[in-house]
Amino acid sequence: MGESRGDVAVNMRVLINYCYQYYPFTTASYLEMALKAYPGIETFRVGENRIPCADLIINVEPCDFIISYPGKKSCYWEIDNHIHCGRDVDKYQKVDKVFVAQKYFLDLYPREKTIWLPLAADPEKHRLFDDEPITYDVGFLGNDTYPRRRDLLDKIGSKYKLLRSTSDPGEPYSRLLSRCKILFNCSMDNDLNMRVFESISIGRLLLTDKVYGIDDLLKDGVHYVSYGDWEDLDNSISYFLEHDEERERIAKAGAAWIRAKHTYQHRLETILEVMGFY
Repeated sequence: MGESRGDVAVNMRVLINYCYQYYPFTTASYLEMALKAYPGIETFRVGENRIPCADLIINVEPCDFIISYPGKKSCYWEIDNHIHCGRDVDKYQKVDKVFVAQKYFLDLYPREKTIWLPLAADPEKHRLFDDEPITYDVGFLGNDTYPRRRDLLDKIGSKYKLLRSTSDPGEPYSRLLSRCKILFNCSMDNDLNMRVFESISIGRLLLTDKVYGIDDLLKDGVHYVSYGDWEDLDNSISYFLEHDEERERIAKAGAAWIRAKHTYQHRLETILEVMGFY
């Protein structure tokens, strides 16, 4: 494996397998960028080098197939556990370790090899742009077809100035959300989604529903604020629009915490540690 630089092994080769056509729209892309930040790690994709050249094979959803090789360590990070619910047994059997993004579904996976690995943010891309004027009370970027999410957005839009749209990832996404005082999230099915980490990292107050596992990572009222029903959400929006200092204090504390604990660099370090490369 070569010598070590700090705690991280250098002269290490990592094959990252995912559907590359989604770059940079997927979690795997951010993990790939984190890998490339290590000068001692050579990262390659399928077709760029021979599979036996890899010291570690990281498969990340979405991927068309799982890659593993005799004598080489391999893992699979499944993101949409609320969709798969542990049913893709053949995929889990092919790798040494399975990482799942959603703690709520952890018990549905092979207990002896599965570890909860939440999503994260990329602070270089998910950051506040101070030059953007604040023009919205509440902001949401993404899919609004989920019934409860759509209903709550309809209600927010009927009472407050709402940014409700989609965006390319990276700077365009962060610039749009920087124009909002408050950011909104609603999970689909107990999924601690990318929006939670990205919104907080941007440095605006996040109002989100309470999702299983979130309080293992973030403190309600310190890094973000949760809501229950529409009345609760409405009251929170109204309150924090009137209390600028408190809103900004939580937003800044949340952004600092994400950068300290919940970036894709942190997730990569966990993978490397679990796979025995620390």
